[in-house]
Amino acid sequence: MKEKELREAAECARCHKKIGASGLPLFWRVRIERYGLDVRALERQQGLAMIVGSAALAQVLGPDEDLATPVMDPVTVTICESCCTEPLILAAIAERDEPKAPIQKTIAPIASSLEET
Repeated sequence: MKEKELREAAECARCHKKIGASGLPLFWRVRIERYGLDVRALERQQGLAMIVGSAALAQVLGPDEDLATPVMDPVTVTICESCCTEPLILAAIAERDEPKAPIQKTIAPIASSLEET
């Protein structure tokens, strides 16, 4: 990691202290991704598995479509060595550090497929 990258990642997402404040020269970079299940695609795949009698065979014969899609852009955060063993709430950290333009196109299909079931 170069100096510019290190300076951008120098604050812990949990305690908001500089990574060296723990006294240990170690830290974690964690990538947080959030996905939503595509219920219709799951039902189609399960239906094919029931017809052919084998989930493994259905996996080969099926359309190989995405069964889960991202509902937000990935977020990469820094966690200091002191906080790495403490409880933390991923959703709060991801929401606070999420870029301003989250993925919107995948939210509507997931929501509509959940409403119809």
